[in-house]
Amino acid sequence: MLKHAANPEYSVPARVGVERILSSQRRKLFDAFVAFRQAAPEGTVLNLYMKPSTLFDNSDYLFAWSDLPERMRMTACEMEPPALARKAPDTRLPYPDGAFDWVFCNEVIEHSGGTERQYALVAEMYRVARKGVFVATANRRHPIEFKSRLPFIHLLPDAAWRRLLKWCGKGKWASVGMLNPVDAPALYRFASLLPGKPEHDVGHKRVFGIKAHFFLMIRKRKS
Repeated sequence: MLKHAANPEYSVPARVGVERILSSQRRKLFDAFVAFRQAAPEGTVLNLYMKPSTLFDNSDYLFAWSDLPERMRMTACEMEPPALARKAPDTRLPYPDGAFDWVFCNEVIEHSGGTERQYALVAEMYRVARKGVFVATANRRHPIEFKSRLPFIHLLPDAAWRRLLKWCGKGKWASVGMLNPVDAPALYRFASLLPGKPEHDVGHKRVFGIKAHFFLMIRKRKS
């Protein structure tokens, strides 16, 4: 079990505050995805998210906030949470090429392992999409780290941050396979490496005036 801070009067309100911020950010990201697919709003969607568990809350807000016709065109794909023994989940998707018009991926890429595995997941999403891919994730460089709920320490060198996670009782987040946040340059790099060099951009949503969440938008070229 995760250890709580010694002062519950501080830790509980702090956690509630982060949850409220995260809920607001998710709504903004949902709206950004709706705007992204305006060219074909009635297309099919692959909704990729982490399977809820003791460490991962339910991040499937796309289904919850979509209307019934949109839900009928949506396929849910739950990624298994990474194992605690430094093993990241399989990045392969069980769908044929171009199976969906759009792929929406929320809060998954940071749990898919090291840089090579993160790119492999983006490449898989690109493979199964016909029109575009939308990948939402927290900013590695924001003062708040939204998974561990700890501020600032993730801005330290990687090895020091992971040691501090263990020291603070958050050791379950300490492996690269479990948590490997990214920044905007990494997202741009992943998209630039895709076959055909598709059109892409990275948007953001701010918290406290600082970019807190990024969304990578990739548009597939018409064949």
